[in-house]
Amino acid sequence: MKRIAAILLLGIFLFNWCGYRLVTSYLENKVNTQLQTALDNNDYNESDLISIKVPYNLPYSMNSDQFEKTEGEVLINGITYKYVKRRLHNDSLELLCIQNTAKMQVQNSRDNFFKLVNDLKHNSQNKKQDSNSNTAKNILSDYSNDQEYFSFAVLAVKKDIHSTYTSVNIPVISLSPQEQPPDA
Repeated sequence: MKRIAAILLLGIFLFNWCGYRLVTSYLENKVNTQLQTALDNNDYNESDLISIKVPYNLPYSMNSDQFEKTEGEVLINGITYKYVKRRLHNDSLELLCIQNTAKMQVQNSRDNFFKLVNDLKHNSQNKKQDSNSNTAKNILSDYSNDQEYFSFAVLAVKKDIHSTYTSVNIPVISLSPQEQPPDA
């Protein structure tokens, strides 16, 4: 009975540790494939497309008036956009993108879940701080891991400013070769 309970608790622990990440990554991949199949079947509204122009300074590039299909995504200001079409026109790369709202919803729910599970503070909620957390903060703040490092750059700066730089004589050992090089 103890062995079954230990295996069950270990399974729950491993699922809490890795399982949720696997589930959310599976959901993100599923949402991405659904959007990609919709884009491949031209099952989207043309008015939802957003145009992004990027300077393209390669010599001898071919201008095209028609868009061609492309794949990929870009993250701009926290919003994920999926590439739909592209073209090279007048020294710029013009990308038509669609907002990937389903992927953003999965990512937001994942982030909110991990905040709740890990008991992270939310800006909207004002939680009372426990006395245990205050003592932990005080204990951690007492420890200081300051290390002093010696840098030759400081000596170089002092040399330029004061011009009274005194060099330290470091012994130099030069070893003679054990054999004479061959004659040419």
